[in-house]
Amino acid sequence: MLLSQIIGQDNVKRHLLEMHSAGRIPHAMLLLGCEGSGALPLAVAYAQYINCTGDKSGGDSCGQCPSCRKYNGLVHPDLHFVFPIIKRKDGSGDSDMFLPEWRSMFAKSPYFSLRQWLDELGGDKQGLISRDDAVAIHQKLSMKSYEADYKVLIMWRPELMNETASNRILKILEEPPARTIFILVSESTADILPTILSRAQVINVPPIGDADIARAIAGQSSRADTIAHIAAGNYVIAQQLIEGDDASERNLDYFRRMMRAGYSGNVVEMTNISDELQRESRETIKDMLTYSLRQVRENFVRNLGQPQLTYMRPTEEAFSDKFARFIHLANALRISRVYNQAIAHVEQNGNVRIITMDLMLKLAVLLRLPRP
Repeated sequence: MLLSQIIGQDNVKRHLLEMHSAGRIPHAMLLLGCEGSGALPLAVAYAQYINCTGDKSGGDSCGQCPSCRKYNGLVHPDLHFVFPIIKRKDGSGDSDMFLPEWRSMFAKSPYFSLRQWLDELGGDKQGLISRDDAVAIHQKLSMKSYEADYKVLIMWRPELMNETASNRILKILEEPPARTIFILVSESTADILPTILSRAQVINVPPIGDADIARAIAGQSSRADTIAHIAAGNYVIAQQLIEGDDASERNLDYFRRMMRAGYSGNVVEMTNISDELQRESRETIKDMLTYSLRQVRENFVRNLGQPQLTYMRPTEEAFSDKFARFIHLANALRISRVYNQAIAHVEQNGNVRIITMDLMLKLAVLLRLPRP
């Protein structure tokens, strides 16, 4: 992947190139960016640039040398990946088992979410980077480079690495073999061990600018500017809006039903919703709850009379026309808190039926609070 293929992020690309030209490439860096910011393709493009053996005078990989051609297919022998997987029933498994699916996913679009990746694996559990991957990292990096100047290991979503795996890679992360580069790609540092963070140079990857997204999708939609505004820097959402992503409509449907059941106090409907969600994967449920949390924010801003600051699709606006008045200063923050609490409990493997039922019962109280 070429740096020129990365959507926007000119400042970040410039910074990375300056590090390379000055000979100051850190042995471990962490690209920190929200979903859809392009941090993962940026990591791959930078690794390709570092090991390109052709003409790089234009500030990009040549795209034609043997190294670049192998990077284009993610098959370079000195390029390694670690990413969340769904383990086998016996608890075994590492990223290498899913490299064909990983390459296929990246080939379709290097901009994808964790939910989309786990859906590709066809699993109904949360993704995890485990001890098996930590063991594999030591085995891979202990060997000499096959043909590149640098061995590069890209770890996507290190915040999903369990504590055992995290502790196991501390030593090699601090003192890696010669000419080895770690590139960690994260959406949040909250769940990364401080000892790992202290060993990596953090490089912030901001949301993509609206104008950059609009230019990238101009040939795919006549509503490029509107879609870019709604996407709010997330290219994954922009693609979903163009393609009419089923998951977005499903999330909206759950949000509408949960809010209506909560406001009306319809315990039967609450029970039905909880039973349905119990059959979904945890990543799907977290995705729905995160989506709902964002809709709470959008409806609150809309209720404040600032529609130009909202990021809604037409179907969301249609519901918001009647619903926004129920999200106000007296309850917006408290509703956000109960959603964040529900997300945390799902991540901690709590009982989904109990978590979602509790959420809707709390909504039944909060939605009826009088406006200040």
